[in-house]
Amino acid sequence: MLDLQLASLPEIAAHYESNEQNWVRANMIISNDGHFVGASDSSRDLTSKADLKLLLLLRAMSDVVLVGANTARLENYRQPKARQEFEFLNRTPPRLAVVSSSLDFDLDSPLFKGGLEPTIILNAGDKMPPAELIEVAQVVNLKPGEESNAENFANVLILKLAELGLNRVTCEGGPRLLAQLLSARVVNEYDLTISPITVGGSPLWPEARPSVSQWDEVGSAFSGDYEFKRLLLHR
Repeated sequence: MLDLQLASLPEIAAHYESNEQNWVRANMIISNDGHFVGASDSSRDLTSKADLKLLLLLRAMSDVVLVGANTARLENYRQPKARQEFEFLNRTPPRLAVVSSSLDFDLDSPLFKGGLEPTIILNAGDKMPPAELIEVAQVVNLKPGEESNAENFANVLILKLAELGLNRVTCEGGPRLLAQLLSARVVNEYDLTISPITVGGSPLWPEARPSVSQWDEVGSAFSGDYEFKRLLLHR
């Protein structure tokens, strides 16, 4: 097993690298009793320095970070920036793609500022994007009606990103979006951090967690009481 506290960033990158050009990975953290968020409805309640280090590295290894709009708001997402510690990857920073049906955003938020390229808004609803949003983001409309079918929606979403040249995708949730991608079997890799923290109560979104029958564990790592699993979809 890889010790994320002792391993160098190039060693961790090699542990998680895929040679495939088209690759969709999910990167999620859960509590030890199966919750995606903690007491304040945020994954930050569960995370650690090692988990954050891995999250930033997996982003840097990607063409695009994909996230649902509600998660982007709750977790205060911002456009990715170039980071000196990832220069060894010889990659430009990933773009940020946000899936939204409402198109309801605070356009002055960091979600639309600070990066090299505009945030991509994947319009999953039937609303016309307002001119103010088009000025600060690249809006990509998904075909009307296809969001009603989870499999079609997921496949169209990944295809739209590929058409933009964004073939290496890291999805960070939320659970609803991830469940749709898993149902369509478009996720190749599931990187799961298991936090030692207990939340209590019944966990939500079991369909957004990897089922043992569909995934093969191909790598594992640890940092203190945190466990990190690398799972590949069983074809």
